[in-house]
Amino acid sequence: MSRSSSYVFLGFLLALLALLAGLLLGKGALLLNRHEGDVLHLAEIVLRMSQGQWPHLDFMTPIGVLSFAPIAWLLTQGVGIGHAIMGGSLIFAALLLPALWWVSVSRLSPKLAYGFGAIVLLLSTALVHGGAQQVQSISMYYNRWAWAVSFVLIIMSLISAQNRKSQVIDGIILGFGVAFLALSKITFLVAFFPGIFVALLLRRQWLAIGVALLCGGAIVLLISLSAGLDFWSAYLGDIRLVSNSGIRPQPSQPLAFLLIGPPFVVMNLVLVAGIIFLRQAGRSVEGIVLLLLAPGCIYVTYQNWGNDAQWLAVFAIAIFALRPRRELRNVLGWELGRAMTITGLLAVALIAPNAINIGLSTINHARVEPSNYAQVIPGARHGDLAILTSRMYAPERVVNFDLPAADMRALAQQADPTQLDTLFGEPLEACKLHAGLVGVLQFMSREIDALPALQGQTVFTADTFSNLWMFGSTVPLKGGAPWYYGGDAGLKNADYLLVPICPVTPRARTMVLNELAARPDVSFTEVTRNGFFILLKPNG
Repeated sequence: MSRSSSYVFLGFLLALLALLAGLLLGKGALLLNRHEGDVLHLAEIVLRMSQGQWPHLDFMTPIGVLSFAPIAWLLTQGVGIGHAIMGGSLIFAALLLPALWWVSVSRLSPKLAYGFGAIVLLLSTALVHGGAQQVQSISMYYNRWAWAVSFVLIIMSLISAQNRKSQVIDGIILGFGVAFLALSKITFLVAFFPGIFVALLLRRQWLAIGVALLCGGAIVLLISLSAGLDFWSAYLGDIRLVSNSGIRPQPSQPLAFLLIGPPFVVMNLVLVAGIIFLRQAGRSVEGIVLLLLAPGCIYVTYQNWGNDAQWLAVFAIAIFALRPRRELRNVLGWELGRAMTITGLLAVALIAPNAINIGLSTINHARVEPSNYAQVIPGARHGDLAILTSRMYAPERVVNFDLPAADMRALAQQADPTQLDTLFGEPLEACKLHAGLVGVLQFMSREIDALPALQGQTVFTADTFSNLWMFGSTVPLKGGAPWYYGGDAGLKNADYLLVPICPVTPRARTMVLNELAARPDVSFTEVTRNGFFILLKPNG
């Protein structure tokens, strides 16, 4: 790409980012209609960070600090949480934009550069995780951020730069990109680093490797100075706990399904075809690198809820860019340039519903009617975060049949061991909260606030969430988990234990109660109960 064309492309990226900022911020609030649990998960983390707390040290989470840092920083500047979430995505996109521009102009044709730039910016600022269902949601936004960074690093590793003097800049991008993945969603780093590193070795890019080590080391030093060396062991401990968690052993489909399941067979065949055609076209280095990246693409897709194969987008860009410039035929007589074009188009067709949904999400947000939404977190400052009223204040629950016959109850218990919890010998209702989470939390918080003894106290909830403090007068739990995956998660530090009658995640309640049952030295006194929860206070 010529110098003048590269400046025009930079203007395009800036204009697109400005347009996306207008669409996001134009409503004056973040209006969501799905995945309320993810909203509360994010809100608790960034609110705690804005109070000076550190992930892993002060609360448990497997997600790295850089996934939350832009949002938490905006909160410290007095921004409301809705604008902070939207602004965090815009800050991330703005920080990524120089690297996106450089990799695009140094490796891609103008047409591919414009497409690649639009894909990465839309992915960075979208209000839906993927899929084809049009909703407004910030669920798994950190996965989209990690995909965006991975896209830039993958193109940089797969395609050689046109300028041989680019190693210093490449090294800077690589160092900061790898550091971001390590401190946001480390599974992306585990998945893609082998292919990226081998690409550097095969091309003997020693200078880029050295610069990357310096930049990555600078980030490690900065975090160590800010949070202390214990941060790293705590981070690894959180990741280890979640990887061994029994609450959600896999986010969606099993790995075998992503290899041979009907929706993924064609995707994987397209990926294999791309590797074969690269090798046949004389692109041996690129073929090896893509072969090493392929397992990572499948693994990250498996590891993320919804199993959206976002890698198809960057695969298509790379295949188009690496087509041979002269006519080449393989042993079957296929013209490889045309075969690779067809392969890339198949990838585009497969990812199109997902990509279109992501691209339209900010437009859909700009079209919603604010009067149908209700504020989530109390207080005037955070009135800019709202959820669809019908989802907040219309609780729904799923309750198992109370089977009359003993043998049928035994079979039901065998089929689902989590359905018959006991609290110190007292059977609890087999129930799951299906909708209305925020409204239920607000009600429970009001009930707790009516008890003067609980003001300023900590409450551990035997469920996925222990965030009642965001809605009332209790305080955050030291060592608590914004999303419970198992273990103690601050339980020993809690002043009170709340056992929900109808939990969001029955398995989480089961795990907490089983852990308590295994500790005969711990006893509780009941404080109060109602149709929503039983509140207990530890003795001693």
